[in-house]
Amino acid sequence: SVEPDLPPGPARPVPDLYTGIEFHDVWFRYAAHLPWVLRGASFTLRAGCTTALVGRNGSGKSTVVKLLCRFYDPTRGSIRWDGIDLREFDVEELRGRLSAVFQDFMRYELTAAENIALGDVTAMDDRQRVAEAAGWAGVHATIAALPAGFDTMLTPVPVTGDTDGDPDAAVALPDGLWQRVALARAMFGRGNSVVVLDEPSSGLDPQAEHELHQRLRDLRAGRTSLLISHRLNTVRDADEVVVLAGGTVVESGTHRDLVTRGGRYADLFNLQATGYRP
Repeated sequence: SVEPDLPPGPARPVPDLYTGIEFHDVWFRYAAHLPWVLRGASFTLRAGCTTALVGRNGSGKSTVVKLLCRFYDPTRGSIRWDGIDLREFDVEELRGRLSAVFQDFMRYELTAAENIALGDVTAMDDRQRVAEAAGWAGVHATIAALPAGFDTMLTPVPVTGDTDGDPDAAVALPDGLWQRVALARAMFGRGNSVVVLDEPSSGLDPQAEHELHQRLRDLRAGRTSLLISHRLNTVRDADEVVVLAGGTVVESGTHRDLVTRGGRYADLFNLQATGYRP
């Protein structure tokens, strides 16, 4: 049966997260004529811990993120923040509690400072905090060297013509630097309750990926985090690994436990590991 509508009334304020976010028997499909993407998925993002979500393409990982951000609501079941259904909260306030770094991160046609400060729009003018976030993400020196420094307009499209030395010219950054700007934006929202990392290192070379995940460990420390990655070497230090297959949870546990268990996660991990063995 479909989850009943909540009674009308004012939205509840979003409290601090103390216990965790529970996905309770969550079913979801994008339209009534389409197949189910999630089929009774149940797991908990424990407060203050990192939960890794792994599985093959099409297993429902990205859909979990969309439901957590309330881009959609479950068709059946519920998602509960310390026992409170997410649908009882104001959507914008809920999203304000989330920091996210996605595989397809946004490139805004705004200044470098504004691109970072979007992580917490209530502190858009806090330049010291912007600089600290940029430094943490390893992009401060690059931005400071732009024609107008942090006031340089960034653009997601290639720039044509000679703009050297023009402080009003827009600058198109390489993808790797855009990714660091996105990381700084997530760090700028460090006061948020939950960090969502959806394939944040896609497309990076091994050294850049290693450096990125060192920074992400700092970002996740002491915070409730959801980490999604196909690269299982990046989820080994998660507090819990949840394995999705066919839209349902088939295994969960620590990396060590799951490898010892010899199930689906172990198969995926060993399959990737064979590429590095002689």
